[in-house]
Amino acid sequence: MSGQRKPLAQRLAEVSASRAAGYCALVHPKGGTSCTRWPHDDRRHVHHYNGRKQLGDASGTEWFE
Repeated sequence: MSGQRKPLAQRLAEVSASRAAGYCALVHPKGGTSCTRWPHDDRRHVHHYNGRKQLGDASGTEWFE
């Protein structure tokens, strides 16, 4: 990744196939992970697998947009 953040509108346009499969899939602003929740209306995004501190943690990376 170049280190620059992509605009929200561009990241939303890039996830249409994943949304059809039932995921929100919005990519984290810094890249490297995407939301694994179902499509939702709130601003909370979570990647349940990347960013967990321990194996038993329910979720990993979380962010709001």
